Amino acid sequence: MDARDIDLAGRKLLLIKPSSLGDVCHAAASAWALKARWPTLHLTWLVNTTFEPLVKPLSCVDATLPFERSRFKGLLGPLTRQGELRSFSRQLRQGEFDAVLDLQGLFRSGLFAWLTRAPLRVGGSTAREGSRWFHNLRVPEPPQPVHARDRYDAITAALDCARPARQDLDVRDTERDRARALLRDAGFEGEALVALCPGARWETKLYPARHWAAVLDDLAARAGVHQPVLVGSPDMAGLCEETVRACSRARPVNLCGATGLRELAALLDMARLVLTCDSGPMHIAAAQGTPVVAVMGSTDPRRTGPYGQLHNVVTGRCELMPCLRRHCPQMGLTCMRDLDPLGVSEKALALLAAAPDKVRT
Repeated sequence: MDARDIDLAGRKLLLIKPSSLGDVCHAAASAWALKARWPTLHLTWLVNTTFEPLVKPLSCVDATLPFERSRFKGLLGPLTRQGELRSFSRQLRQGEFDAVLDLQGLFRSGLFAWLTRAPLRVGGSTAREGSRWFHNLRVPEPPQPVHARDRYDAITAALDCARPARQDLDVRDTERDRARALLRDAGFEGEALVALCPGARWETKLYPARHWAAVLDDLAARAGVHQPVLVGSPDMAGLCEETVRACSRARPVNLCGATGLRELAALLDMARLVLTCDSGPMHIAAAQGTPVVAVMGSTDPRRTGPYGQLHNVVTGRCELMPCLRRHCPQMGLTCMRDLDPLGVSEKALALLAAAPDKVRT
């Protein structure tokens, strides 16, 4: 089968990309590309329940199929919980999908693609865990190291889709209004909006709170950014509070845990600059076209950096970089601990000087 001969006009397609937050942001561009190629395509997105609120409002998405990850945890999870699998299989078949695009490329997502009974099941050539055997059309992907967005774009390009004209998360004015209300209620006084997400899931991605505080104090002294806004999920509250306490000149507004995903996307869309490590909010900001300064250590910017802004990544030095490890391999987190905050603030100052203030427009 030649992928370029596929016609999905008026058809029903299931896009499988349940997680993570960053990958979901990258896959939004794929959804835009598919809808641009076939405007009458009915696109359903299988997504983790955690991220469904971010995906559901996208105007290029017609429906969502929420998936609770804990139902089938682990590689063989779907095979060990037969009752749950039968129930979810019925949901998949009831969709009566003509095609499936499996962007996750793992055993579980491949199995779900096969259980839909869709006549066309598309996956990438680098699919893992045997998932490729559930696909009946495998399209080439560029070799590593390559950014996740470029891999997804290669798959949609093989289906004769043009390069995505949009990659954003379709933020609405009502969502911006809710974000402004959160800022106002937290005491934000309307200066240039600079957001910081200091948290991440891996310890090796974390920049020390005292270093972030030094960056914020430098921006307060040299750029008049006295009220940076801290954001993140509720489990990052301790790190955000530690950052606030370590500041001597800046007076951060702490919104950690106070925003839903759509309000977070709106806030980062309005920001003049976002400071972050390798995190989900980094990818949200990049998708919205907001300038991002990303501090990265163990991970490879070529694979997971802020898409389109890899030149704004600041890295330290360690002989093992990028080690791609969740926990430091006995190097004392050198890549982050020894990274001078002055280098981060210099990059931020340069971007602030060039970026428009989106809050005031």
